[in-house]
Amino acid sequence: MQQPFATLTDAAAALRSGAAGSAELVAAALADAEVLDPLLGVYVTRFPEQALAAARAADSLPAAERGPLHGLPLAVKDNLATVEGPATVQSPAHDPHWWRGLDAPAVARLRGAGAVVLGKTTMTEYAMGRPDPSHSFPVPRNPWDPERWTGGSSTGNGAGIASGLFLGALGSDTSGSVRLPAALCGTTGLKTTFGLLPVDGCVPLSPSQDVLGPMAVTARDCGLLLDALTGPRRPAPTADTAVPGLRIGVPYGLLDAPGITAACRDAFHEALRTLRELGAEVREFQLPEFGGLLAVNAVTMLAEAFAVHGERLVADWDGHGRSFRRLAAAGGLLPAHLYLRAQDTRERLTAALLERMDGPGGVDLIATPTWPAPARRYAQEAAPGEELNLTAVWNPTGFPALALPMGADPAGLPLSLQLAGRPRSEYTLIAAGEAYQSATTWHLRRAAPDPRRRPAPLQDPETGPAPAPYAASPGDGATDTGALLAALGITPGPADLAVVRAVAQSLLTAGRQLTG
Repeated sequence: MQQPFATLTDAAAALRSGAAGSAELVAAALADAEVLDPLLGVYVTRFPEQALAAARAADSLPAAERGPLHGLPLAVKDNLATVEGPATVQSPAHDPHWWRGLDAPAVARLRGAGAVVLGKTTMTEYAMGRPDPSHSFPVPRNPWDPERWTGGSSTGNGAGIASGLFLGALGSDTSGSVRLPAALCGTTGLKTTFGLLPVDGCVPLSPSQDVLGPMAVTARDCGLLLDALTGPRRPAPTADTAVPGLRIGVPYGLLDAPGITAACRDAFHEALRTLRELGAEVREFQLPEFGGLLAVNAVTMLAEAFAVHGERLVADWDGHGRSFRRLAAAGGLLPAHLYLRAQDTRERLTAALLERMDGPGGVDLIATPTWPAPARRYAQEAAPGEELNLTAVWNPTGFPALALPMGADPAGLPLSLQLAGRPRSEYTLIAAGEAYQSATTWHLRRAAPDPRRRPAPLQDPETGPAPAPYAASPGDGATDTGALLAALGITPGPADLAVVRAVAQSLLTAGRQLTG
């Protein structure tokens, strides 16, 4: 590895002072990618000529004209438009002319602060599901173990930062897509408050939940990127910007949920101990809204995904990856009243949670693990609803949330702490994250993948284990999935049909958590 800096903040200071050159850092990043990218699948597209030209231009600027991200090489998730090339969204069915030749406003803000875009990073198709091995796009691999999943959907960002190919990136988050790759790859990621950053020029998945967020090595790095992204509309820091006296609530009951590993529990309790030593007041805080908010996220995301992408899905079913098309099609089966009930539940639960956070026994932040376990092996495909999703609850509320490395399991795989706060409390989260990382070193661990390694190919879902049998019951809303899909104009094969049916049933079961 040729990357000379441990953090984005260190690199930024050296570039602004002239102690390092942008062209030097960009050339090193591109050279590292030539070696490691064939293994890790970090990039969909690299922009070597444009990035080097931008770096040389940055190096020619006098110190007085250098911005906060002066000359920093960054990566951008491939659902965001950039002038260098189209956003593929990792889908053969996507229109390659969409926003061609333009920067998404968030990307433009990074450039305006001096950043250099190295390339577009891999993701799951339209930011949902898992990679499809039948497609020609690179398969993202976890730098800690290339047989394992990086987490979706900002996959390449997580792997690229963890392996040192770049120190910062811009991702998107609808159900955990910034925080999950950060968690499974051992980096830091910030889901911002809904509406804080412009999502124009970002291919939508679930418009009422999609947000953008910075990913980097440290919380301070994420704050540096957030400063540039919020620009003149940067929100004022909240009153609670230091850890001493910060009230952190813990829904301890979640730690007993199936799927949370002993290593994750131990690391989480150790993280809480560190926060106490830093002066935080850690107290129990019940989260009865958890199940309902998970249901809201799932129902809303899949229903809106079909609303956004359904017309193209009907026109070109086979052109979409199997994971994405099966999930989106299940969203098309949801009755309208269930979606409306989800929105009513969303409003009620968010208001109730805010009221309890502000009331007697209230808290400033809520702490949980980011994910209940380390990264799964690709061969261990999870069934719908099998994994406890600890990130998704914060998308329907619109609350910001920060993922921080908090330890490792016995095999050395990363584990992650999640802190969530009220809307617009990003700088409280960042301050807490900075304090935690000043007392720990987990965020400074860097994976060292062997570029000579050749991991096993992904298992083809058509030849893998058969989906569990589905027993429809009268009145469950999914008794004739094939007929319902045909009414939408979709005629899937048996394997697709079985999975769509299982996902639809899972959504209908989740719908029982909804009120209204």
